[in-house]
Amino acid sequence: MADSPQLFAYGRLSDAAQWLASCQDQPLASEPQRVRAIIFAGDGKGIPQSTETAARRVGASIEAVTVADCTAAYDLGVHTADAEIDGGADLLIPGGIDSTQVAAAVIGVMAQEEPVVVVSKQPSVEAWKGEVTAIRDSMFRMRGLTGRELLQACGSPVLSALVGFMSQAARRRTPMLVDAPLTATAAVCAAADTRIHDWLLAATIAPQPAHRIALKKLRLEPLLDLQMEPVPALGSLSALPLVLLGIEITADASQEDS
Repeated sequence: MADSPQLFAYGRLSDAAQWLASCQDQPLASEPQRVRAIIFAGDGKGIPQSTETAARRVGASIEAVTVADCTAAYDLGVHTADAEIDGGADLLIPGGIDSTQVAAAVIGVMAQEEPVVVVSKQPSVEAWKGEVTAIRDSMFRMRGLTGRELLQACGSPVLSALVGFMSQAARRRTPMLVDAPLTATAAVCAAADTRIHDWLLAATIAPQPAHRIALKKLRLEPLLDLQMEPVPALGSLSALPLVLLGIEITADASQEDS
């Protein structure tokens, strides 16, 4: 099916469908029946209205998970993934609400980049200098660390929870859409001890350099480039209709081949 001349014309649409078929261990992908977006956030931080609107529009369900303790965050992520998969989720969209500096600093350490390489565009030179300084200091605290020690040193319970969630989802052979610097960075962290690459589809890419670096390390090409600032799960929910369309097109092509 991968070499079908009918599919060649559909490019990334058929790629997405074939990725999902591989995750499902079947020749043709079946449409997911329970798509779940899980947003990890600190106390008092709710799901953005745009994300809720997108989830409603595409028929996905969404839940916010509060995480505050960095020590327990990884295990919380693992337990959340287990609960979702046991509840029938067959396509997961992880998301997190945290500072953009977290992903920049962590991926900077893991990719051995300088702070000026991972810093995001800022409204002024002074703001840019402040961002570089903050990321530099954070990277210094994490220098030489890996695994759980790196997650503890970064001080982000949201990132730790995402790493636990995504690692467990990959172990349980459940496909995921990723769409932000934070989730892509979590995937890079998870890749240290989990074969996560096969279970990920990069839905979109954000303007932040950290996102591009993380996707390069994961060997993933984004399905879309919406030139959109990262909003938890919004990019993946926006890409979901294209994934579903790819499933139908691939099924049609298989009938033409038979």
